Amino acid sequence: MQSLNLSIIKQAKGIKMKSIEDSLREYIGSCQIGEMITCPLCKYESKNNKGSAKVFPDKTFKCFACGEWRRLG
Repeated sequence: MQSLNLSIIKQAKGIKMKSIEDSLREYIGSCQIGEMITCPLCKYESKNNKGSAKVFPDKTFKCFACGEWRRLG
C-alpha cells in the first residue's frame, strides 16, 4: 500500500475547503439574517417546506438536521 506525503494531503484539503467556502458564501450571501434556509450540504427540508439551517449575524450558519456549523469569513 502506498502512502501520500502529508504536505500533499494538506494542500488538497486546503483547496477543497476553499471551494466549499466559496460556494457557501455565494449561497448564504443572498439570504437574510435569521432566515431558515435549506442546508446547502444535506438539502433537508421539513414537511412544511421549511429549511433546517439558520443564518446568524456573524456570517455563520447552523444546520439543525445534519449538525453542520460553519463560519464564513
